[in-house]
Amino acid sequence: MARPSYNTFASFTSAGLGKFKSRGQTAQVDSLPQHSSKDSPVETKQDGRLSAVDYVLFRVAAFISVIGVLAIIAYTVFGPRAVPNPSSNIIKVPSRLKSDSAQGTSFLDHEKPISAFAGKTFLEHNIPFIDIPDSLVQDVYYYRWTTIQRNLRYIKAGTGYMCTEFVQPVGYAKAFGSIDAAAGHQIDESRWLRDTFYGDDYIHLYTRGPADALQYTQWILDAASRRAMVTGDSDYLAAQLDDMVRVWHLWDSVYDNAAGLYYYQPVWDAQELSLPGFIADPNGTDWDLRKDGPDTFRPSHNAYMVANARAIARAANLARDGLLEVQFSKLADDLEEAMYKRMWAPEQEFFMDIIRPNNPNLTRLTGREQVGLFPYRFGIGLNKSYAQPAVDSMFDPEGFLSTYGPTTLEIRDPWFYAVKPDDYCCYWNGMSWPYSTGHTLKSLAEIYRSETTNVTAEQYFLYLKMYAQTQQKDGQPYVAESHYPFLDSWSADSWNHSEHYDHSTNNDDVITGLFGIIPQPDDTLKIYPIVPANWTYYALENLPYHGHLITVLYDKSGSRYNVGKGLSVFVDGAEVYNGVENSIQIPVPPPILPDEALVNIAANPTGPGQYPAINATYSNAGDFHYKAIDGVLFYDTIPDNRWTNDGSPNLNDTLTVTFARPRNISSVTLALYSDIARGGVIDVPASIEIYGPHGLLAVVDDSSSLLPNDLNEISFDPVETRSIAVNMYRKSSDVYVGVCELEVWTPPAPGPTYYAVDAYLTGQDTSVVLDEASVLTANGAVVGGLMSDSNVAFSGIVSSGGSADLTLSYSNAGNSTVVLSVEVNQVAQTSLSLLPSKGKYVDIAASVTLATGKNYVSLRGGSDNVDVKLETLNLV
Repeated sequence: MARPSYNTFASFTSAGLGKFKSRGQTAQVDSLPQHSSKDSPVETKQDGRLSAVDYVLFRVAAFISVIGVLAIIAYTVFGPRAVPNPSSNIIKVPSRLKSDSAQGTSFLDHEKPISAFAGKTFLEHNIPFIDIPDSLVQDVYYYRWTTIQRNLRYIKAGTGYMCTEFVQPVGYAKAFGSIDAAAGHQIDESRWLRDTFYGDDYIHLYTRGPADALQYTQWILDAASRRAMVTGDSDYLAAQLDDMVRVWHLWDSVYDNAAGLYYYQPVWDAQELSLPGFIADPNGTDWDLRKDGPDTFRPSHNAYMVANARAIARAANLARDGLLEVQFSKLADDLEEAMYKRMWAPEQEFFMDIIRPNNPNLTRLTGREQVGLFPYRFGIGLNKSYAQPAVDSMFDPEGFLSTYGPTTLEIRDPWFYAVKPDDYCCYWNGMSWPYSTGHTLKSLAEIYRSETTNVTAEQYFLYLKMYAQTQQKDGQPYVAESHYPFLDSWSADSWNHSEHYDHSTNNDDVITGLFGIIPQPDDTLKIYPIVPANWTYYALENLPYHGHLITVLYDKSGSRYNVGKGLSVFVDGAEVYNGVENSIQIPVPPPILPDEALVNIAANPTGPGQYPAINATYSNAGDFHYKAIDGVLFYDTIPDNRWTNDGSPNLNDTLTVTFARPRNISSVTLALYSDIARGGVIDVPASIEIYGPHGLLAVVDDSSSLLPNDLNEISFDPVETRSIAVNMYRKSSDVYVGVCELEVWTPPAPGPTYYAVDAYLTGQDTSVVLDEASVLTANGAVVGGLMSDSNVAFSGIVSSGGSADLTLSYSNAGNSTVVLSVEVNQVAQTSLSLLPSKGKYVDIAASVTLATGKNYVSLRGGSDNVDVKLETLNLV
């Protein structure tokens, strides 16, 4: 009999994937074991979240003949079991997280500080460790690395990682769940992770990918520039120059030539219900106006644009483009001068908002908002006449100083709210927002180092500790959206939504502020700590910098770390400095850049209906199996993002992932979920079997070797397969299994040929179909359903830059020409006219210009009347 096919989410008619099984059947893969049950092995609980496509599959399965069903069951129950490959094994640390060549130090305990957290392999490999005399600040520091970890999402092979703001997606998010409001904060924070691909991928999403850099005001370009000083990869920044200029000019439409400033509604400055809205609607008669605010010139937005312009000038310098360097340096200088002229209020000694409509004289507001403190972090206002008043306001009990502050509006202001007047989530007129606190801490650090004011290191640490005190809930470190200024409670912290909210920095403020790590554009590192005078020790261990690991130790007596008195600095494990000076600049070796990262070919950012597809022999109603390949990885009970078989009558259940075309793989990584320690019923499997096209590939029969709430890589001999099945056995009848993410890591596509079915597909009918006329893949997989709304987006196309010949293989079964627009890095470059080909595959060529590094090439459009299919894209 013919071998049964894997189940998938793709529709029966359009994908041509052969037979489908009804829910509860054993996964249809060669030599799978029986899924044992007290009752019938066929009957299992219905999944409680049927998508439209799942429902179609279910109805199709219902019509499979009884004979066919019985034949499949007989095959899976009584079919031969293959002998596992003796070389199969489990690797506790996935290959992409194995230690690199840089050797660090081991003065500190690297296990105890993270012992309570999930995902330890990520933390052990990636984060710098600290030792300070304040346990509150230290505990929050380690917790905040887990908030970054939770919010890292793997999108798709070629596109890589991004950082979300909410661990649960929100409706107003843009491409892949991106929100640009806090992207600068996220880049600032994640630049201190040892693996650089997290930041590289995320920046590309805005400079070359489809993320919206105009949704909210942002300082992404500035953050990218400063991050390059951490990685030492100046070529990466220089290669982004054209893309940075494109992102800059997105803001041209909100530039006021007469004022010399940028304007935007405060809601899109990430601050709804802030002062301008209340001034514009004092009587509360227009909710939208009060909530969103009128178009306003704001110190925050304009400071971001100054910083972004200077980042472009630096990139131009690295790219040896003198004209652009001069142009953007002047733009930055002119904008900064306009801020002093228009926004600085001598009578209030503060940078102020200016409402734009009906205000021909550009009269400034009189209320002082925390956004007036943001410019200092970008080097604006760092002389005594500007900076001292800012410091005074930060430590004024009628200004911004509060128990859980700083506040977003001065406490003395008539519109200040100590508590929210209603249940709306996001009041900026008085609450303490970590988003703003991160900015303010950076401004305070820059003011301190300017040495133009009377601010002390003790005052900086007071703010840092106040921030740590704010980031608490139920006696544990925790961050949500906003906090009451005088109450020990979060003012915006909605269930299954705000948890571990990634909208701010904390650890960057510890590293660059407290420890004083000041990245430099050359092969040096500046260290300028801001620590209280009574501290007798502090340590920052294995900080990644230019591909090396830096350790900074201060030991007043020399007895804590036993490397001598004073400050000691180590580079890659070797001591390079010991002395009494705490503020120093040291040389570091030339940057070591990482090899190209592996890609996860199992990730599906689109959802059911597209590839890769996933199915399960049983899914708990609340734990949809798609969550196991959506690229979102965390191990919390609430919010959740996992598949489990909780409630299954089977003693073993199978997750089956199907790729659009056969792929060469040699491992599967499972992020195994366990809530047993929290009183739940999910634990790691008793054993795991991995099945491929011809039987068993690997077995893990020792559950003690499996890491709960962490990554487990199971390796086997390389195999080409279109499907991979993971069969997991429960430990007992009342304990179940769960997977937060199933990953398959492979080397990236080498090019120059890229398969259309690997692209990111959008459009109502755009999908993978099987076409016998195509012979470039073993299963004839191509992209069909191209309509006017279609976009076939190829990411991760690596180039050395310059002109390239683009060749598209397509078929056109109609009688009319179909035109596709070709975009490179979101810029339209040319178009392709696909002539009728009678359903045969033919080539069409054009010339395009690629950027250095990874490119994002999109083919947009199609026809609502003509059947067009895409096979491959070739770029040389």
